[in-house]
Amino acid sequence: MTAPFDDLDAAMSAAIVTAYGEVALLRPRVRQQYVERAADSDRNAVQVWGVFSAGPITQPLKGQFVGTETQGGLRVGAVRSEFWIGAAQIVEIGFEPATGDLLELPGRASEPAYAVAFVQRTDRGDLTLVLTREDQPS
Repeated sequence: MTAPFDDLDAAMSAAIVTAYGEVALLRPRVRQQYVERAADSDRNAVQVWGVFSAGPITQPLKGQFVGTETQGGLRVGAVRSEFWIGAAQIVEIGFEPATGDLLELPGRASEPAYAVAFVQRTDRGDLTLVLTREDQPS
């Protein structure tokens, strides 16, 4: 029997995906040193529903400051891209995405592709894939 909070969490996750979600293609890849990533034969490519977000961030370069950190210093601007997948969807795909896997967004212009830089799991079972833009073959 599920707890009332579990039911509420599942309903909220479904509502978020319905309102903001999109289909992505998750292509598992194996990681090998000094070799271009290849398809993982143990995990099949799957379609997943989730929420993509990207926004600007700035980060200070630590160790480059003289005096206090609030006065001057070098900052780097970037775009942080993430793809959130609800717990129910993780159970459906049958495996957990891993660093190096490829995530494609076929519903967007130019069909961007992202490599999974790292995976953040919450205590509720959902995942946030932190992404980095993948080079597109020409």
